[in-house]
This record gives sequence, C-alpha cells and structure tokens, in this order.
Amino acid sequence: MQTNSKITREEAEKWVESRVWDNGWNVNPDKTVDCVEFATQYERNKPLWDKLLKFIAETDLTTLEPGKIVLEEGRLWINVLEYTPKSAEDTKIEAHRNMIDLQYTFEGNEIMGLAGHVTPKTEYNPVKDVTFYTTDEPVSYVPASPDRFFLYFPKDMHQPSVRADENSGVSHKIVGKIEYAE
Repeated sequence: MQTNSKITREEAEKWVESRVWDNGWNVNPDKTVDCVEFATQYERNKPLWDKLLKFIAETDLTTLEPGKIVLEEGRLWINVLEYTPKSAEDTKIEAHRNMIDLQYTFEGNEIMGLAGHVTPKTEYNPVKDVTFYTTDEPVSYVPASPDRFFLYFPKDMHQPSVRADENSGVSHKIVGKIEYAE
C-alpha cells in the first residue's frame, strides 16, 4: 500500500483483510469502520497503531483494573472501563478532533451508534477533545461483541455504550485513544 497517495476502497478492504495491521490481535473491525481511513491512519502513525494493537493482543483484558494506561504520553493511551450501559436517550453523541477511538467491548450487552446529520449541543472542549451533539434523525446501531472492534475518526459522530436491552448488565470495555494524523 502506498502511503503518500489516496488509496481506493477496494485497496483498503484488501489491506484490512490481509491483517498486516493486527499485531497478533485476532479481532475484526466492525463493518461500520471506514477502511480507507483506517488504512491511511495506520500508515501515517504505524508505530502508535502497532504499539496499541500489540498491547491489546498480548494482554488479558479481563485482568485490567478500570483506569488509564498511558502507552505514549499525549499520543496514545487506553481507558479501561467497567460500567452499566445507559439508554440511547441518556447517552450522548460525540466526536473528537485530535484523537481516534478504538472501542472494544470484550464483555457486555451493548450497541454502538453512528449518527448522520447532527447539531452541536456543546462547544468543543479542547482539554477533553470532545464536542457533544444532538440529532432529530435515527441513529444507526450495531451490536458490540467480543469478535469486533469499532474505530471512530474525527468525522464520525458516534454514540457508544448504549444498552442493548433493559437488562444489559455490566460492560467491560477498552477505549484506545490514538493521535489523529493530518
């Protein structure tokens, strides 16, 4: 794959299928992941992606305590989360400008949403790198399960950690935060 030219969707899909990026982590990106953006960001920041994916592949995630694991100060870290998912009405739609989210629910019963047309609900918070949004249109949801992970790039207005049903129980998740390369 060439790093200085725009790749096609077909090239990116083949790249994802080749698994040259996985560093031994045998989990697939969800079908909602923009494979062109994934391939592009991986090539632009390969050392960060490799560090993150290798850490995930070599770590028993079930042994991690909730909290933050810094892999490279200001550029790459993992938030380990244990929580009860909320209803869609009580879960915010968000987007980030400087960081990419890799969200992986390894235990739990929740869904992840992508929103289309949105309206900012808050001003951008540069300290937390987040803007929250509202929408009058339906959000598109898919189940989060241990066989898939999600990537949310700055263009992706996402609504993570929504309970799948009334009795969803507790979720265990990691959220990798990777510096976005312009």
